[in-house]
Parts: sequence; C-alpha cells; structure tokens
Amino acid sequence: MLLDGEITEINTPPNKADQFRELTIWVPETGEHLAMTCYIHDIKKAGLEEGNKISIKIEKKFDVDSLTRDLLKPQ
Repeated sequence: MLLDGEITEINTPPNKADQFRELTIWVPETGEHLAMTCYIHDIKKAGLEEGNKISIKIEKKFDVDSLTRDLLKPQ
C-alpha cells in the first residue's frame, strides 16, 4: 500500500525531546491525519520540513521461522 501525504506539523514529544520528533501527515486519500514519531537524526538527514510532500509505503512482512514452527507443531 502506498499513501501520499503532506507534513502539516513537526512537534516535539513530551518525553525524549532530545531524540525524537512527532510528524503529523495529512493523507488526502483517507481524509485523515497520521501521526508518527521518528528519530530527530533521521528527520534532519532526510531534510523533512512542514509542507513537504511524502509517500508512505506500508508492507506486510511475516516471520518465516514462526510460520515454520506453527506448521511443524505437533497436533
């Protein structure tokens, strides 16, 4: 799934303010805001600012080891 959005706010969370920033992203496709917390270093490295257009990719991953254990579990 790929969602396009725009960063509407970058805030400092109440705890770990020296390490993290909270991004608020408007996703027009859903008509909702999405909030996510990221490391401040990553935000600075990517050059993210309010008003930037971004894409969010959501992938479903699965744990092969867990799946194998479930399949081999004695019945």
